Amino acid sequence: MHEKDTRGEVNAGVLSRPILVPLDGTDAAQGILPYVSQLARGADVPLVLHGVVDPGAIPYPASIDLHDPSPSPDRGVHSPIISDSAPKPSRPEVAYRDQIEAGSLAYAEGILKKIARRLRDDGVNTEVVTSMGNSAAEILRVAEEEACGLIAMSTHGRTPIARSILGSVTDKVIHSSTLPVLTVKPEKAKKYQRREGGASLTTVMVPLDGSKFAERALPYVEELASSLSLELLLVRVVDLEYPVYTYGEYAGLGMFAERLVEEATTYLDGVAQSFRNKGLVVRSHVIRGSPAHVLVSLAQETPHDLVAMTTHGRSGMSRWQMGSVAEAMIRASGDPVLVVRPQP
Repeated sequence: MHEKDTRGEVNAGVLSRPILVPLDGTDAAQGILPYVSQLARGADVPLVLHGVVDPGAIPYPASIDLHDPSPSPDRGVHSPIISDSAPKPSRPEVAYRDQIEAGSLAYAEGILKKIARRLRDDGVNTEVVTSMGNSAAEILRVAEEEACGLIAMSTHGRTPIARSILGSVTDKVIHSSTLPVLTVKPEKAKKYQRREGGASLTTVMVPLDGSKFAERALPYVEELASSLSLELLLVRVVDLEYPVYTYGEYAGLGMFAERLVEEATTYLDGVAQSFRNKGLVVRSHVIRGSPAHVLVSLAQETPHDLVAMTTHGRSGMSRWQMGSVAEAMIRASGDPVLVVRPQP
């Protein structure tokens, strides 16, 4: 059982347990592999490649029965037995739903096994799991069943193996998972796939706003930096987009701004020193501007980095809205983003 920290959160354990990697058979979904392989090798934990067959995305033929009364695993499409003495009417073969679904699962497993062999050749311990059902729900179920510490997903892909693995599925997983979720845009991953050796993360960028809520990402950040020898970049944005009024008059905005910057600097220095005391390399940066715009720009200017931050949303699998800054980082920064949704 994992111990609890002073805030009542379960200790990170991101890199002490298997990492679940949902894949849907597309190159885009495999874009997460260069990053997650680096994590798995560095921490010596296995990857669990997960293929979900979504029945709602299978193009069933028009002539289909719900169930094969005498299924045979190796006979493919069922053809009814007809007596030699009876007339042999011309009729189409009947496809059975369970056979089609079994075939889809076998197809998904075959794809994942090929990927697993390639990863094992690169020194990554890899397992394969397939399941059938609602994509997001199955991802969450398998992550719990396999005792995973992290879910890692690309942000695009659409095939019958998993309908829209990214986009709506990733959104639901990020919102509903009690585990941190690592995402990356396929466009970013392609740049690393063209280089020998794949991805090479060197920095963890951590946006903080001074709140205890934002600090919930720090145990995960510490584990990643320690295990993979990554530099920490702590960032706080001072947002002065709106004027400050006092009794109908403008307050001394210049003085007010300088005080906010000073407080933000003091806060980051304190967080940075706590990490330095543990032997980690840390930089801190206070920037003025709109948080989403500034953070996205900084991430784009910082090569080989991973962004780690918290977000929140409604409970359950219902429709939700991610915090605007976290959403902007996932959609626009291009970097892998580790999203932590702390438990209440």
